[in-house]
Amino acid sequence: MSSILFFPISMPDETLLSRITRYHFLSGNKTEAETFRDLFDVAPFQLSFIPKQLGNLASRLPGVKESNFNELLEINTYFPAYKPFIGLSKDPSKERDRVLSDVARVPRWEGTKNSRAKICLACVQADIIESGYAYWHRAHHVPGVTACWRHGEELLQSCPNCSHPFFRRNKLLPNLTEDCVCGWNAIKPANRLLASSEEREYAIFVNDILQRNLPSVDYKILAACYRRQAKKRGFVHGNLIGTAKLFSSIRDKFGDDTISKIDLAYAAGIRRQWIRLSTTRGQIDMPLARHLLISLHLFGSAEKFEKCLAEESLLTSSANPTVRLKEKALPESKKKAYREKISILLEVKPGIGMDYLWVNAYQVTRWLNENDKDWLLSEITRGVKQKNSVESVVSDEDEKYATILKEGVENLYRIAQKQVRVNIGNMLALLPRKVSRERATRKSFPLVSEQLELHLESLWHFRLRRMIWTMSEIARLKLPPNSSSLKLLTTVPHVACQALINHFEWDLDNMVKEGIDGEVMLRNTGVSRQWEGPPGYDIPMGGNAYMEMIASNSKL
Repeated sequence: MSSILFFPISMPDETLLSRITRYHFLSGNKTEAETFRDLFDVAPFQLSFIPKQLGNLASRLPGVKESNFNELLEINTYFPAYKPFIGLSKDPSKERDRVLSDVARVPRWEGTKNSRAKICLACVQADIIESGYAYWHRAHHVPGVTACWRHGEELLQSCPNCSHPFFRRNKLLPNLTEDCVCGWNAIKPANRLLASSEEREYAIFVNDILQRNLPSVDYKILAACYRRQAKKRGFVHGNLIGTAKLFSSIRDKFGDDTISKIDLAYAAGIRRQWIRLSTTRGQIDMPLARHLLISLHLFGSAEKFEKCLAEESLLTSSANPTVRLKEKALPESKKKAYREKISILLEVKPGIGMDYLWVNAYQVTRWLNENDKDWLLSEITRGVKQKNSVESVVSDEDEKYATILKEGVENLYRIAQKQVRVNIGNMLALLPRKVSRERATRKSFPLVSEQLELHLESLWHFRLRRMIWTMSEIARLKLPPNSSSLKLLTTVPHVACQALINHFEWDLDNMVKEGIDGEVMLRNTGVSRQWEGPPGYDIPMGGNAYMEMIASNSKL
């Protein structure tokens, strides 16, 4: 791949798209297609904040490709703002692999929604005076930022006279010193609107995070950091973080209008579980703007946030020796009391196992499992042996109930609108009377237990059935087989839908045209009812509700 003769040196806090635009004007290229071929060796494409072809540009610049790639990321994108919040994947052996794995964890939809060009009129004039050229600032484009951190003015995304957008898909940015189609110019005197103090406070915090370029941290460290600081601030609920109190405090501090500008979900009225520490793919399931707003409210400054992350990392790294010391010094009174409780349970219900203890004596079982596991396992094993020595009595209804399950379970597996997963609870609901869910206490129903295990459905097979019904409905209603139709008819996670389509190599257009028989389609997949899913997708997944909210906001 050939090298380019020059590439403009980056201005302070300049976006990559702005730097590419300057190259276009300085190179004298007549068309934007020429510039894309020079820099990326491809036809024009949408330049998101981390372009897919960034590696091509890095390889065409003088020097080492890996160093160029890292430098472009750190100084010309707002990727450094993401790093503390994206978690860690498996630790790659090479630095290049680590950077790529971090980039891959940035939610692409979020970058797309925040790729619109924004300017501060005061910055335009200041840049011309200080640098001789007006350019587009990186700190203005971080998700949620609506004000200039330096001047406190509201950011513009379009011409204030004719509303002509600055950003256009597959196009370079306009020159800030040139007139708009309506004659408006960014360097001419104009009435400027000041943003609220809360919006500027958020913008200043975001800019500080960008400049510090914090390292990626494990999601457990970030979550622990949030919890510790929340408890210091009094946002507690028993021994847990008081998310409701924290949420209320953020609303009181910033107000609904400001939060709506920062967070798209809040603006759409989706506020249930707005603060959540649940994880998906090893990262906390919240968008970047929400992370930044929560961090600002809890820590007050980027400096304190960085310090708390470092302290939490040290505490986490020294956690294992602490646990070992704790195990050596067991509270004898607690151990004695817990042992007695387990002994009584085993005496009253001989033969019970860990599954029963977890349900009926969780706290005791957890403590003993962590601190006195050898004794616990020996007692359970001894109890099972004693139980097995007594001849078990098979219920007279065992064979009858097994037949009911065998016949009824086929109806549960049918492709229909109201589908339920074929699990233990739903299968036992087919029986005329209650039978224990616990295998250890279901010894008198061996044939029933056999049928339950034989017909138990995996999560991925359940998703497959729901996806097939969705496709049959799309064909019946003559809807286009696209993401919008899928989200309209199913709550199967979008990632799972794409995984199924790719794994079975479905041609959705032809399938919809020819019509779909759900039962035949399910048989043709050739997978069992215990199918573990496509390789590489053994990860927790959320639903489509949040993505639907984002789609609706993009139409506003």
